[in-house]
Amino acid sequence: MKILIPIYLVLFFVGLQHFFEWQSAGFLLGLAALPFTTSFDTARKGGLRYFYISLALFVLYLLVPVHTFYYLTLITAIAFCLEMYVGRLNLLPMLVLICMSPIFEFWANLFTFPIRLQLTSIAGNMVMGAHVEGNIISCDGLDFSVDPACMGLQMTVTALLCGLIIIGGLQKKYRSVLSEGMTIGLLAVVFGLNVVGNLIRIVCLVQFRIMPGTPMHDVMGILSLVVYVLLPVFVLADYVVKRVGKAPVTEKPIYRIVPTGPLLLRNGILLACMIYACYVNVQPRPVKAHALPVQATGYDVKHLPQDVTQLSNEQALIYIKYIPSYYYSEHHPMICWKGSGYTFEKVQEQVWNGLPVYTALLVNGKTTLHTAWWYANGHHNYISQFAWRWDALKSGEQYSLVNVTTQDEASLRKVIMTLKF
Repeated sequence: MKILIPIYLVLFFVGLQHFFEWQSAGFLLGLAALPFTTSFDTARKGGLRYFYISLALFVLYLLVPVHTFYYLTLITAIAFCLEMYVGRLNLLPMLVLICMSPIFEFWANLFTFPIRLQLTSIAGNMVMGAHVEGNIISCDGLDFSVDPACMGLQMTVTALLCGLIIIGGLQKKYRSVLSEGMTIGLLAVVFGLNVVGNLIRIVCLVQFRIMPGTPMHDVMGILSLVVYVLLPVFVLADYVVKRVGKAPVTEKPIYRIVPTGPLLLRNGILLACMIYACYVNVQPRPVKAHALPVQATGYDVKHLPQDVTQLSNEQALIYIKYIPSYYYSEHHPMICWKGSGYTFEKVQEQVWNGLPVYTALLVNGKTTLHTAWWYANGHHNYISQFAWRWDALKSGEQYSLVNVTTQDEASLRKVIMTLKF
């Protein structure tokens, strides 16, 4: 059965070749974290928990064929295989595999977006003479932008992965194991300290006029992570592991399993499911016109892959991005436009004629565009991730992300006011 792990790894790299950014900091740090966090209780049988979880995720993948469910299905199948032939797997490596996944980075970036705006406001109020406009802090003629790297994508994932390395290393050092609840609690502390650390970092950058692109800007980021997050977490985790951690049971005979008919059958079922899921995952997705219907004249309409409708003319570029259900991720403008070389400045929450929208400036060299986005289903409009997902869950109605971009704010307001769904 040792042959199963290499087969699963091949399915991993083939089926997820367009899912991971293989050279990203989160992926590489996650790989580095696995040896520190992985351990097996060879005195205990793993059981069938990951077998049933993997099968359930496979069924979910057939219903919703997205990369995330394939990834979760595959890693739980690998966990089942390891537990059957080595011993019971601890929780930490599964948390590492989740934190290093692109979908976790995506959600971390989106759901911490309101926190970034709040951090900007708080930091601006703490620095004398500073003025806040969206995610921009202006002070003495200099503009400081609080971008996703400050609180969303990189710092949150990096802090959590480093926290997992610390917890796993201390557990191996003291040969003690924390409960699942205590582990999650420590990770919550890591997240909270990361928020505080980023607030202090932003205040220091503005107070001492440290501009992006300078060596001190990177040094300040590393110092805030180490001093305000990792050192306190290390001290707290060291205390908790020594005082609360429980030593693993050693008096039981070492657990070994001999391949049997039912076990071979279960592994065969999972292997067949993974091969089929990999086949489905590498197939090209058909272009569908599922986006929210919009009543607008004078636009060229294109139906793009992944359920995106594009409307364009000389004055505006409109994307209507269909979201199948409340638990789906979406093509967020802050990610899509960033891939086109633009940066977001002066991100603000506004209400235009009763319509809540996020507005921002898109800057790429000397080019500046005005953009706005919100979530709509034809009856309700939201900008809050929680609000539209909760309404979609209750009502069962699908939402679309509407993103409008023009050359100036006046045109942006005019175009938005003419849109009818």
